Amino acid sequence: MKILFSIIINALILFMLTYMLAANPEKGVLDGISMSGGWKTYLLGGIILGVINITIRPILKILSLPLFFVFFGLVTFLVNGIILKLFEYIINDLLKIPGVSYNIDGWINFAVATTIFTVLNVVYQMFFKK
Repeated sequence: MKILFSIIINALILFMLTYMLAANPEKGVLDGISMSGGWKTYLLGGIILGVINITIRPILKILSLPLFFVFFGLVTFLVNGIILKLFEYIINDLLKIPGVSYNIDGWINFAVATTIFTVLNVVYQMFFKK
């Protein structure tokens, strides 16, 4: 049940990121988050982020621990940025599922997406993780 809940929360976080930072050429917003595949992308993204959070996040946290104390926790943004970039690589380049993609275009959008991702993960961990 805990794994299913984590997948749903990760999928909702991806949905919120896409909703807040969506690329919209009609309104002149060319850079942003573009995705295709609808709910399949969010479900697959939730699973991928869940696996990354279980396997790779602890390793990144341990490796960045000395920097965590020097920069007062700002390294968390770096860890989450690496996780988002890794997620984007896995879903677009490694799996290559037809009709499913998730792209974050532009470094400013990536920085904003990482910030939102970090805040939403902190809120999730505060209220739901024990």
